[in-house]
Amino acid sequence: MRKSRFNLLVQAIHWWEKEVLYHPWLIVVIALVACAAIGKYTADNLTVDTNTADMFSPDLPFQKNNHRLEHAFPQDLGTALLLIEGRTPEETNAAVEALAAGLRAKPEAIESVYIPDEGAFFTRNGMLYLDTGELRRVSIKLADAQPFIGRLARDDSLRGLFGVLGQALDKDGDTAEMDINPLLDNIREGIQARLDGSRYQLSWQQLMLDQKNGLGITKRFLLVKPILHKQEFLPAEQAVNAINAVKAQVLQGDLADVRMLLTGEVVLEYEELLTLSQSTATAGIVSLLMVCTTLWFAYRSFKLMFATFLTLTVGLVYSLGFATVAIGHLNLISMAFAVLFIGMGDAYSSHFCLRYRELILYGENQRDALLHTLTSTGSSLILCTITASIGLYAFIPTSYVGVSELGVIAGTSMFIALLTTFTLLPALIKLMPIDQKPKKRARKSFFGTNWPLTYARQIRYITGFMTLGALILMTRVEVDFNPINLRDPTTESVQTFKYLLKSRDTSPMTLTALAGSEQEAREKSRRFAQLETVDRVQTLMDFIPGNQQEKLDLMEEMNLLLGSSLSNFAPLNPQGAGFDTLQNFQRALVARPAKQQADAAHIQPLNETLTAYIGKLDQLAPEARRIELEQLQQSILGKLPATINNLALSLNAETVNPDSLPRELMQRWLSPAGLYRIQLFPKKDMNDLDSMREFIRDAQQIDPDVTDLPVTYLESMTTVVDAFVQAFEIALVAITLLLLVILRNIKDTLLVLLPLLLAALFTAACTVIFNVPFNFANIIALPLLFGLGVDSGIHMAHRLHYLRTQEENLLDTSEARGVFYGALTTIWSFSSLAFTPHRGTASMGILLALGLLWTLICALVVLPAFSEWHIKRKQGAATN
Repeated sequence: MRKSRFNLLVQAIHWWEKEVLYHPWLIVVIALVACAAIGKYTADNLTVDTNTADMFSPDLPFQKNNHRLEHAFPQDLGTALLLIEGRTPEETNAAVEALAAGLRAKPEAIESVYIPDEGAFFTRNGMLYLDTGELRRVSIKLADAQPFIGRLARDDSLRGLFGVLGQALDKDGDTAEMDINPLLDNIREGIQARLDGSRYQLSWQQLMLDQKNGLGITKRFLLVKPILHKQEFLPAEQAVNAINAVKAQVLQGDLADVRMLLTGEVVLEYEELLTLSQSTATAGIVSLLMVCTTLWFAYRSFKLMFATFLTLTVGLVYSLGFATVAIGHLNLISMAFAVLFIGMGDAYSSHFCLRYRELILYGENQRDALLHTLTSTGSSLILCTITASIGLYAFIPTSYVGVSELGVIAGTSMFIALLTTFTLLPALIKLMPIDQKPKKRARKSFFGTNWPLTYARQIRYITGFMTLGALILMTRVEVDFNPINLRDPTTESVQTFKYLLKSRDTSPMTLTALAGSEQEAREKSRRFAQLETVDRVQTLMDFIPGNQQEKLDLMEEMNLLLGSSLSNFAPLNPQGAGFDTLQNFQRALVARPAKQQADAAHIQPLNETLTAYIGKLDQLAPEARRIELEQLQQSILGKLPATINNLALSLNAETVNPDSLPRELMQRWLSPAGLYRIQLFPKKDMNDLDSMREFIRDAQQIDPDVTDLPVTYLESMTTVVDAFVQAFEIALVAITLLLLVILRNIKDTLLVLLPLLLAALFTAACTVIFNVPFNFANIIALPLLFGLGVDSGIHMAHRLHYLRTQEENLLDTSEARGVFYGALTTIWSFSSLAFTPHRGTASMGILLALGLLWTLICALVVLPAFSEWHIKRKQGAATN
């Protein structure tokens, strides 16, 4: 029965190849025309899905919870996040306003712009959000500064400022109770900036309200909702370009030193897609060149190399056409398919061409060489195609949709590669025959002596020790759960995301729970706040200040004390910056240390800086001196009138209730369906996996449906690991059963599986040695290697059946050469991925290259060593 099936296969191969050999031009023309048509269709219809959420089944519990959150608050979906960071609150506010205005002027690219603390509401009621104790300290500070503010209200200039400071230094005026040292330090910084030719703006807001740098003060967020063109290859390109253009316009003049950092879901995906498209294209070209170079050394024939190159190209276009029809898009993992196909597809062509070349050199004519090549390699190539596709199709049943789609595309591409190998490749060879002159068979072995059989026992011992060491290293295998670590670390979006992670206030790694009522939201918030892993909890109710009446009474007292000074504050007086003003102020500084040595640490540096500045003014012409002094006055007092106006407005705050909150703020914390958002901020470092698990586990004890980035990251990685285990089990069982059915021999089946299992084990151990942890991208390596690496075992086991003596050199056969060059070209192909800036793709290339290298070693060295008993048995049978 087995022989009849084999004869039937041979007859089918003969019939098929006769049709190809009799019409080579027709085959080539049809293949190229179809390639052009499919290529055009693919270019017009194939898209790229960069949404990482789409890479997992929507039926997973964490996906359902995430979709529920997105449905409740859709305004947060697909946004870009801008962090604006200035040296002072005034500088930051100016940059935020200019940036928002510029973006709102681009409706063709930007749908909406939201500033969390923007508008008259927060300007008027901002002080109500201070703690009562903090507000009392501010009121005391403003009360001490009342005489100072009152005098500046009459003369807002350097003359007025230095005059009142001179009186304070003498302690003769009413400002004696005010601590002027912080102001003196700021004045020194302003004067020093003029000496250095750098920009400086004194922050009266921080001085008067005792504010520290941080979120809401010198750091502010701006959320941008871009218009995405999903029909284009880079949907967010127009929006990102618009944002960068506005940034460039704003970051000029007085705002040139402001930092504007861009990140967010849309930008991360855009920059990742841009990186992947550029790097995989480069990797594909490099891969093709390295493969062609390797094939030249294998074939020593440009004709065979060209035929292989063209066959691979046509097969790649056909495969991408199939991806367009079957899936419709590529994802962040399947984008690397082009490089994978080149690495996998060339193995078929190399086995075919090497066998054909071997037969030609043995003296066979072109037609017989091609027919015998198909006869001798056809069955093994078909079997390799089936086993390789099984290893790839094994991902299809998993919940990891991203790699499941890769499995569909790559698994089918194996059959496409086989089809082009059996049609286009022999047709091209028929049209471009190589030299038919027979050559003497080389006496020198390809690999030297037949040492894997000669030293079989030693190899088995070494393999045993290496296996034991690999098993020990397996206990230290790690999994990187953070997809941010897969992206190019040099991109702005990744750098900004990691910068935000450094601070609890700005960390995007927060958890979100939903509540169906205000009472439920308050109860959950109270329970969440009691968790040791939670730093703070925020809900809509937190925007209703506590102790409002007490705070309003304090502000009313401040208003009574400062009201007239604030309401009648004079604009900046350009005539009040005189040279004599600086000289008088310096005399007051010189006299101060004699009376109060404790202030010398502030006064002495200011005096030295002022002396240098006066020396600079002495060398200027009168007009230039006047301009210089006006610029100094602007840098020191320019923002004071605006600060006074905002202070006057804030002292007239009104009671805040849910109805008075801004509509946009309400929409981000209370959905139209009545769901309340509860946001949990972590206390520990979310870059640590154990801390993240603890944070999530604690929160889930109160609400099992808690969601957001930490849950998505952790559950996604869990899904990936489960998919890896499931795919590995499916591939192992399916390939084992197939080999048992075809080989009908348990020992031969184990012999084929041995290199695969050892290569998988050694590859996993290498992740520890080379510090390349498993991640979302490279975890596909082991099941993928199982499908690809079985080819080598099949070819070598196939040849062992025809090896009659131990002296016959196994490694000098066309099978061994095919395994060597096929694996080598695939290794080169995958190695090209290792040099891409996208870390996920690079790590996938590293593991695949290492895995195939181990597969090659195990197939050429370990497998023959463990098959020595088989050779000896044959020898014994022959002797008897």
